[in-house]
Amino acid sequence: MLNAQSAIDMQNNNQPFRFMSFKEWVPDSLRFWIYMFFLACFQFSNGMYFTAMSQMEGSLSITPNDVKMMSHAMLIGLTMYFPIAFRLKFRFTNQTCLIMAAIVLAVCNLIVPYVHSTPLLVLLCFIAGFARLFGTFECFSSVLPKVAPTHNYAVFLSMVFFVVLGVINIFDIASTHIIYYYNWRYVHHLAIGLLLIVILCAYVLMRPFCPMPKMPLYGVDWIGLVLWSTFILSLIFVVQYGNQFNWLDSAYIRIAIGTASLALAFNIWRIFNIRHPYLEVDAFKSKNLLSLLVLFLLMGILLSTKTVLQNTFTNAILHFDTLNTVSLKWFEFLGMAFGAIFSWFAISRLKWTHKLVTFVGMSFIVLYTVMMYFLMSPDTNIEKLYLPLFCCGFGQVVVFITLTVYAQATARFRNYFQVICILGFIRTGIASPIGDAIYSRAMSGGLTKHLALLGENIEQSQNLPLLYTLQDLFGYSIVLGVITLIAIAASRFKKHVGMPIPTVVRMYRMLMKR
Repeated sequence: MLNAQSAIDMQNNNQPFRFMSFKEWVPDSLRFWIYMFFLACFQFSNGMYFTAMSQMEGSLSITPNDVKMMSHAMLIGLTMYFPIAFRLKFRFTNQTCLIMAAIVLAVCNLIVPYVHSTPLLVLLCFIAGFARLFGTFECFSSVLPKVAPTHNYAVFLSMVFFVVLGVINIFDIASTHIIYYYNWRYVHHLAIGLLLIVILCAYVLMRPFCPMPKMPLYGVDWIGLVLWSTFILSLIFVVQYGNQFNWLDSAYIRIAIGTASLALAFNIWRIFNIRHPYLEVDAFKSKNLLSLLVLFLLMGILLSTKTVLQNTFTNAILHFDTLNTVSLKWFEFLGMAFGAIFSWFAISRLKWTHKLVTFVGMSFIVLYTVMMYFLMSPDTNIEKLYLPLFCCGFGQVVVFITLTVYAQATARFRNYFQVICILGFIRTGIASPIGDAIYSRAMSGGLTKHLALLGENIEQSQNLPLLYTLQDLFGYSIVLGVITLIAIAASRFKKHVGMPIPTVVRMYRMLMKR
């Protein structure tokens, strides 16, 4: 088995970087792209596929909230992996990590289409999310020295979020076409096939390699992992099912609130009373952590306009079919690609501050809501939605990259992945369900109001109440977005700080110096 000394010898300054986890007969020029292929396979493989939502509801006899809860459980599984990412990487070899992650994901994809128990489906999706990031992290951590030799995280995270957020749109498009022409279970079969290829390639092309001396898993707070997962999943359950169960009138909601409260109490006690808690107290003391959480929450609420309001508009007002709706993801993907490039250039080359880049990214999200406000008409054609979605994708990636780079720059390395986990409680956890709940509740109230106002004229156009409601909610979103921008601008411009202006000559010189 190769060990740390091999990695040290490989880092000789007189030699180019080599991926030491491959067998010697594998060409060096292919090793990076093999990792990229593995990465693509892991991104395609989920416990469930949101594009198959309507088909899953009928086949498995579950509700839309059940499918969304499964999706959130998968994202929480991703989030909960971060605090033990390096412990698992340094416990197993590269080859073992990839094979283990692929096997677990393949088993989850094999079981999920035939399970009718919602709690079991949620658990399987959580495990699938954990395994997916297990494999994804192994790929990303292995290619880091190749992508960013100087460990410039602005460069590295630009690539990471483009792959994680941007390339997923490509797989959504592919899975939608498979579901439309064939069957939703075929997507799971395709994922299993890709994962079997990963297992075969990892077994044949790679060899056991540890970048550091093997580190035992002794001291990992597995109970903390369970308790924190229980806490955040219980909160998501409350927000996701609150409207369906009529909030506190339901015993399920009260039990979920009690479970979340008990889990949080145990977590707080363990933080101060055990030697190595899953999330240490120093992680919660990181600079501006509360501000980051608030920004991710506000962004999640604003982005819910895309999943709730825009989907309602395209389906109920414009009557787009599935293929037309999913074709809009191409422009969101294009916006994310430009957003990743802009983030790298603004942070690494132009040396803009994180707050300024965040302001730009959030401005594009607000611009999306402004354009959608003026497009609320039954005469809107699909081409008019291209630019708003480009802006939405651009802004989302820019904010994600910038705030994560800021967290990396301000947190201690020991606590960095714990901070990412805490941010994930909001970023990939509770923010989206809160936004969905707010807009769904507001839409019900708005429809009632406009139905009463229109009265007998409602027969002339049955879509008018819904159209007016959507426009109102986009308007309120604009107000929220503008308030967010004012808060960011006020904190950024408390004092004058010089910034390089991106002139053509300066950009040319910067690119030539690279």
